[in-house]
Amino acid sequence: MNSIAVLVVVAMALGACRKSAPPPDPPRTGGIPFDERQACSVDGDCVAVEIECCDHCNGGTVVGVYRDHAADVRTTYAPPSECEGATCTERACLDEPVPFCWRGICGVRVGTQEDVPPLPPP
Repeated sequence: MNSIAVLVVVAMALGACRKSAPPPDPPRTGGIPFDERQACSVDGDCVAVEIECCDHCNGGTVVGVYRDHAADVRTTYAPPSECEGATCTERACLDEPVPFCWRGICGVRVGTQEDVPPLPPP
């Protein structure tokens, strides 16, 4: 009976020492910083934003951002005063960027290519 009591106590102690669940994965891995302006819950939270003077079909970059931050992000990365008169190629875009939400981060799909590019440092 004594050995049963010891086993019960040991089992209870081991159960009490159970590790807590690991924290959820951060929105981005691989050391790439996460910008909260790209946080989302559903696809409808995201919009595609061109962050250079030229659009993504003509040498620029497009990213997905939370819809409420779109105008601010565009102005921060491609200020109208700097883009005025910019010379861009004039290739036609066959595939428009489609924003989506992936694991809490806004991304963009262009044709069959899906990407979740981070916002670069301003």
